[in-house]
Amino acid sequence: MPENQLFLGGFFCYLAAAVSFLAAFWLQAGRATRWGIIFFALAFVGHSLTVGVRWLAGGGCFSSIYEFILLFSWVLTALFLLAGGKFRIWPAGVVVAPCQVGLLSYAVTVRHAVQPLVPALQSGWLVFHVAAAVLAYACFTLGAGFAGVDLWRRDSRMAATGLIYRLVAAGFLLMTLVLFTGAVWAEEAWGVWWNWDPKETWALVTWLIFAVYLHMHHTQRWSSRVMAGVTAAGFAAMLFTLLGVTSLMPGLHSY
Repeated sequence: MPENQLFLGGFFCYLAAAVSFLAAFWLQAGRATRWGIIFFALAFVGHSLTVGVRWLAGGGCFSSIYEFILLFSWVLTALFLLAGGKFRIWPAGVVVAPCQVGLLSYAVTVRHAVQPLVPALQSGWLVFHVAAAVLAYACFTLGAGFAGVDLWRRDSRMAATGLIYRLVAAGFLLMTLVLFTGAVWAEEAWGVWWNWDPKETWALVTWLIFAVYLHMHHTQRWSSRVMAGVTAAGFAAMLFTLLGVTSLMPGLHSY
């Protein structure tokens, strides 16, 4: 089956899941939640096949912002399904499913045929750098989404399980790896460890905001509302690093 058809099939399943989770959230309807889970699982199948077809056609999914988003949103779905199944926190789909719809809607606008890697990306550091970024962004997105639901619904189980903290902590460690591998790669490609490129700068801003969150968590002096606000700020910085910098502040990074 062609990639476009698989992509669209997955996209419309995400859209149906988003509608179902929103209905469940506002109407407190258990049946709508079950439909949201079913549609999300079907979306994951279509999404996985899309990634597989793209991977086989190009020998990987690392050549463009489209492929990065495709991988990032795929990992986000996998983590949500795993967390939802283990901790029974499916109501968080009210955040995750619309987020997936937004990410893939943007991906459509930058999608293009499989292309060979540009010279700047032809490095052994590519896989490590991109994989760490994909995993970090997925952890941060889930953490921020869960924090929002936890703040809105006091009966949710995210805070009780410590899931938000664990996701942010994992994302922070992975983001540290992103900065480290990026610095080593930069020295190899450009002859300098740090160039204050817009993508580098905003990645550092994202890392610092989540470092503040972790410090606040360990001091245990801050309300859940303040903590959720810091998490939201970190997510906004992450999203700007991914999409805003690429669109508005082009630099040495190809995406």
